[in-house]
Amino acid sequence: MKYKNGEIEIKRYWNVKTKECTDTFEEAKEKVRELLTDSIKRQMVSDVGIATLLSGGLDSSLITGIVAKNLDEKLTTFSIDYEGNDKYFKKTDFTVSRDEDYIELMSKTFNTKHEYKTITQEDVVKYLRDALYAKDYPGMTDIDSSLLWFSKEIAKEYKVILSGECADEIFGGYPWFYRKDLNDRELFPWINNLEYRQSLLNENLQNDINLKEIVEEEYRKTINELDEADRNKKDKKLFYINMTHFMQGLLERKDRMTMYATLEARVPFADTKLVEYLWNLPFEYKYNNNTEKFLLREAFKGVIPDEVLYRKKNPYPKTHNPKFLELVSKLLKKRLENKNSKMYKIFNIDKVNELLESKEDDILPWYGQLMTRPQLIAYLYEFDLWLEEYAIEIEGM
Repeated sequence: MKYKNGEIEIKRYWNVKTKECTDTFEEAKEKVRELLTDSIKRQMVSDVGIATLLSGGLDSSLITGIVAKNLDEKLTTFSIDYEGNDKYFKKTDFTVSRDEDYIELMSKTFNTKHEYKTITQEDVVKYLRDALYAKDYPGMTDIDSSLLWFSKEIAKEYKVILSGECADEIFGGYPWFYRKDLNDRELFPWINNLEYRQSLLNENLQNDINLKEIVEEEYRKTINELDEADRNKKDKKLFYINMTHFMQGLLERKDRMTMYATLEARVPFADTKLVEYLWNLPFEYKYNNNTEKFLLREAFKGVIPDEVLYRKKNPYPKTHNPKFLELVSKLLKKRLENKNSKMYKIFNIDKVNELLESKEDDILPWYGQLMTRPQLIAYLYEFDLWLEEYAIEIEGM
């Protein structure tokens, strides 16, 4: 963006470009290994000590393995979990296993000094307010607040970390890349339950706001940025909307939460050379043999243990402890006691109360892979806090 003589000029300075790629799968493996290794090594350059996040998943493990091999001193690694998750963890289509065994294997293999950080449910809820300030609008609730707390803990020892964001968007790791029931959806495949969200609005806004139309307009605008030939290719459309929307949300989250905690997070997968190369590769390279991120796994065979290399994808951990639901429900109920809250001008409070009193989690996941009923309640709490703390004015009300 340029500002000169009272005028603003905005233009895009980078985007992926479609070109023919004739590389074989074997050549693609070598190229990916070279590009990612180079990106990680460049991100290691620092005037202060660096550490890595290590969840025991593929992406953070690859970064950890390469950093450990190229670092002169012993590498420190960090992971986060929630109080009670060992007791309340439930396997789902998205979260298939717990992390500890894989973390232990990686730490032992690469001789890292690993530090486990466990956040209490009280702190998950307490940090919702700070997470709102860090983001300046309501966000991913416990996924934000726990990352902010985690970043503050790390910042006591290190000021620079390397993290594994963006691999799923560019290597086709999310279920909506390869599950037909998800990628056949007309719009952004990670958005669920639009009708339910619409029903949460009060009667006046129901007539003025159509959430589906808003999402459709954004989707069309995004797809129209592609060349005409690419608009008719499912894998290109999925790559592009993930890069421009889902990935941007995760990168902003990581940047805002870490920097609010005076911690610099670097993301080697978000490298322009790597992204440009992957854009032009056939999707069959990335998903093969019923394995997501197949190309990435094959490219780094022998670098990290096979148990980790071929581990099924798990997302960033969320809390499974029912205490979180109990705590955020109390917070939202308390805020709704204020009849002057602007929430009453926006939402159907009867529907919100139904959500609070329901014993069923029948709206999961309403966004991405992690947002179920407890997160929606926490989001509404953050939303009401945002309206008040940021003095949001509601036009026409």
